[in-house]
Order: sequence, then C-alpha cells, then structure tokens
Amino acid sequence: MYTIDASVHVSALNPAEADSATSQAFLALVRQQRVPLFCPTLLLVEVAAAVARAFDDTDRAVALAEALRGLPNQTLVPLDESLADRAVALAATARLRGADAVYAAVAQQYGTTLITLDRQQLDRLPPLVSTARPADVLSEVEAGD
Repeated sequence: MYTIDASVHVSALNPAEADSATSQAFLALVRQQRVPLFCPTLLLVEVAAAVARAFDDTDRAVALAEALRGLPNQTLVPLDESLADRAVALAATARLRGADAVYAAVAQQYGTTLITLDRQQLDRLPPLVSTARPADVLSEVEAGD
C-alpha cells in the first residue's frame, strides 16, 4: 500500500524532469497491479496547480485532477481534525512543509509507504514514516522477479 505525493505525479507528466520516466513506470505498475493507495485530497489540488502553472492549461489541470480522483484503487483521505493533528506533530518533529506533513500523516495513519521525490521527506521522515522513491520500488520489483 502506498501514499503517493504530488511530486511523483507531476514528474510523470513532465518529460523534462529527470525522474519522469521512472515516475511513469512506477505509476503504470501501481495501476497494473491495482496496489491500494491512500492519498490526501490535497493531491488533487497540488497536481492541478502544478499542471496549470507548468503547462498554462486550466482544462488539462482540472481533467488530470478528475482522473486522479477516479482511480479505482485509490482512497482519498480528507484533512479532518484528527489528520491535521497528526500532520502538525509530523511537521514539527520532522521540520516539514505543511503540505508534505499532510502526505506523511496519511501514510502514517494508514500504514503505507510514502512514495515521493521530495528530498526533505525522504531524509527527515524515517523512522517516523516509511518512505521510498519510485525508483526504489521499481528496483525491489525487478529484484523479486
């Protein structure tokens, strides 16, 4: 089970990014294997904002957010008071940005691995939250074959 942050989705959408192909391969694997996903509703906002800014395309941004909303193996988790309290604790403990702490809180609450390209999350969250890069997961899958 995974929590995937916006950095992975945005990377997959932008071939100019260094990790784009790896992010695309990881997301394809997750879709193919129908791995359960638990992601904050914040994901929709962050992806729409990043796509609209990067591609100057409002319609594409909204369409991608709706496509993410409709993934059959994904549970979108709203930011309620309990999750906010968890995010506050993680933000303060790991010195994270607010949005990053929300993803971490969802991963911690649901016992998932947070998949991210964000260096601060990767460096600061272990051992509080399991983290990995898309490339790490793909390497594990290849090693298991």
